[in-house]
Amino acid sequence: MKTYNSRNFIRYPNVVLILLSLLLLTSCGSKGEINDAEYQSKETPPANFIGFGTMERTIRKNVYLNNENVGNLKESEVLTKVRAYAAGIDTQASNATMDNTTWKVKQGRIGKKVNVEKTMEALLNAPEGNKVDLIVDEELPLVTSQILIENIVTIGSYTTSILDKDESRVNNIELASERIDGLKLSPGEQFSFNKIVGRRTEEKGYEKATIITRKDGMPKKGTGVGGGICQVSSTLYNAIDQCGLKIIERHKHSKAVGYVPKGKDATVTYGAYDFRFSNNRSYPIMIRTYLNSNTLTVKILENRNS
Repeated sequence: MKTYNSRNFIRYPNVVLILLSLLLLTSCGSKGEINDAEYQSKETPPANFIGFGTMERTIRKNVYLNNENVGNLKESEVLTKVRAYAAGIDTQASNATMDNTTWKVKQGRIGKKVNVEKTMEALLNAPEGNKVDLIVDEELPLVTSQILIENIVTIGSYTTSILDKDESRVNNIELASERIDGLKLSPGEQFSFNKIVGRRTEEKGYEKATIITRKDGMPKKGTGVGGGICQVSSTLYNAIDQCGLKIIERHKHSKAVGYVPKGKDATVTYGAYDFRFSNNRSYPIMIRTYLNSNTLTVKILENRNS
């Protein structure tokens, strides 16, 4: 029998290296073929496979979904039914809205969405004869009515007492208050009392009432159409002054009036004395007036939703 000695390997080193390389390649190829076959067998799912790593299950006997018996049905069949229910129930949430004219807020709508995953889990785990209701989640709107309402802020408010309750005077106060109620000013916009209220005439419903006039250089009481509306302009002035809006024009009465502290009044006469201010803030403002038998209140609202 012929034997090999180590000296032959040393004499022919290249031959040895070639033989070793061939052995390694043959071994790797066989192993790779086996691994590919194993992978392919794992990649092909069985007939009752409905998801990665999930074998299709069957609902237990006489299990009800709402009022429908889904017992003994396969998981995929029940899933189709749950999705059909969801199609008729799911509704998107809608945001609350605000009327740009009145600033009244309309409530939004809460959305509904059937939680398919949790409903299926409850059905698959339900004991025989049990009833399972659809699990429905609520989806809140991004903008709620509460958010919009909280962003309409009262930045100024002033109340004066109706001391003289003469019907004609109260009528004039009511007419002038209604003219400025709900008026909005954008940032930078100016307000003129005489421009908004207009000339006070009997054709517009104004009546004769007590006014302050000057006679022989002295202030005296008299009567005139529209008497009493200076209480409206004075109440408005104090509300405006309270929130720091820029006063452009204001005139004091020639004598003190009882419904505001001395020097805190604003007299108006069409074509002569006006009360004017501008909205020097960053948001729109609105004037609101509230009149009852005893008081007149003026509020300044700021809409920070803009």
